[in-house]
Amino acid sequence: MNDSTDSYDDDLELTSYIWRHYASLLTDVERKANRAILAEQKAEAADPSMANLLRTRWGSLNDPEVIAALREGPETFRRRVSERIVRDFPEQIFINRCPACQRIVRTPKAQQCLWCGKDWHDNSTS
Repeated sequence: MNDSTDSYDDDLELTSYIWRHYASLLTDVERKANRAILAEQKAEAADPSMANLLRTRWGSLNDPEVIAALREGPETFRRRVSERIVRDFPEQIFINRCPACQRIVRTPKAQQCLWCGKDWHDNSTS
């Protein structure tokens, strides 16, 4: 359980939640851009020859749509995609919030808040 003084950023939590649980709603370009982000992260930790291979094979370096999507950086890209998914698929998205603190919980099916500790597995005793 996180202590109430831990920093909580609703936009950041929502973005992470959407990417973890609703990535199936990404467009083809968004998938390629995400793969490019992951390739770059792995390349940064790899030796130079492996880094070059990762960037070339998975980085979509020559795809103008991917380059445009990532122009403002990976965090901005992921936030915008998250916002689009929430806007375009409201009937398919369930943003699970704690009934006590209203923070986003870990998964769409979670029944316990890791932020405040509230447990709603059995609502009859809440």
